[in-house]
Amino acid sequence: MLTLAPGDLVEAASFVAAIERKCPGVVTSQGSGDWFLFYDPDGVTIPEERFPFLTVVTGDRYDAASRLDRDVRTYRVNLGVDREAYEERLGPAPRQSAGYEVLDTGVDYTATDVVMPHPFYAPLHWVCVVDPGEGVREDLAALVTRAYALAARRYANRRRRQT
Repeated sequence: MLTLAPGDLVEAASFVAAIERKCPGVVTSQGSGDWFLFYDPDGVTIPEERFPFLTVVTGDRYDAASRLDRDVRTYRVNLGVDREAYEERLGPAPRQSAGYEVLDTGVDYTATDVVMPHPFYAPLHWVCVVDPGEGVREDLAALVTRAYALAARRYANRRRRQT
């Protein structure tokens, strides 16, 4: 399982660097201060066909649910996990359509250092953490491990279908 040191969580860039170091096969794309992490160990996936397993956003460009613009150091880790990992931590996922509006899951999306449903993609088993710290360090490492493994399985399945 992946381990995260306290220093890996200090800022968005240090978190991304830790994942790049500790997770072989990760390809990172960056834009507007945000990062998108993909599993593509062979580097053969057409960039437009990649889907991130983890994103790190640093502002309210995509949504304002977490009020990330409140501080220049604030960031949110978003990751897609399997149903089991999601339900172990948060119970059943919402049954609303994903991606259209902030979901009413009963959580405060501005809370920090807490694993919570993603404000838009929880129905797809996406979770998030705003400003992760010591309170979620181990759980976040476990979730990254799960998201990374899921991305690797999906990649292997795609490659098998292509050959």
